Amino acid sequence: MFSVVIPLYNKELSIQNTIHSVLNQTIQDFEIVIVNDGSTDNSVEKVVEIIDARIRIINKPNEGVSSARNMGVEEAKYEWIAFLDGDDLWQVNHLEEIVKMMKLFPNEQIYCTSFVCDNQVSKSKSLKDDIIVLNTKEYFKLAYFGAVIWTSILVVNKRLFSENNGFNENLSRGEDLELWSRLANKTNVVKNSKVTAVYRLEAENRSFSNKLNFNKSYISIISLNTNTKEERKYNKMLLKAAIKKNIKSKDLFLALKLILKYFFK
Repeated sequence: MFSVVIPLYNKELSIQNTIHSVLNQTIQDFEIVIVNDGSTDNSVEKVVEIIDARIRIINKPNEGVSSARNMGVEEAKYEWIAFLDGDDLWQVNHLEEIVKMMKLFPNEQIYCTSFVCDNQVSKSKSLKDDIIVLNTKEYFKLAYFGAVIWTSILVVNKRLFSENNGFNENLSRGEDLELWSRLANKTNVVKNSKVTAVYRLEAENRSFSNKLNFNKSYISIISLNTNTKEERKYNKMLLKAAIKKNIKSKDLFLALKLILKYFFK
């Protein structure tokens, strides 16, 4: 039923734990598509050590995580795409909760649970119900307060993903947020408050630079001319956060550029 797409770039210390978190699922109807994005360490060798016929490795030159994820979806055999990063973890009931959501709302195309960041729950403080269906306005209203979708908790219909061109490969910062916004404008999002995944902030090879590469960031293409006031408010929040980040990193020119471009037209 599920194609689990895992982009892989220099994760030799964590990839086996990530894969085992999939193999240990209570729901076993899946394939695992590992897209090796030009790793230079022993990541691939670590994958090969795990013997399971459901695991496939696809090798490609290093072109970034968006390219790797998109290729994984292209190679996927099944209708439903579950993403998982190469250093994050699923709890054993992740796919079980997704299946529960699908049975409750069989006509939807996006399902996501909730997650923890190194043992701290990261979900909107407004999310009270166990499982809710969010339309476009409701999605952006909730996303203003915290992450509704995150890559490693998302399951999306392959056709919906492909018809909307997947991840924007021209972006290297905020490419996930850009896709979530596009998809939320197309269809409902089914959200489960149950935590089923762990985002490992301390994992290897993570980048947390405050320096914003403007031309490669979602901020460079974000718009305040939106379909709803809820999305506009959400986008303004992202812009203000980017401005604060650039002031903190002493990139005052870029901070001023963002202010003038988006708030003084």
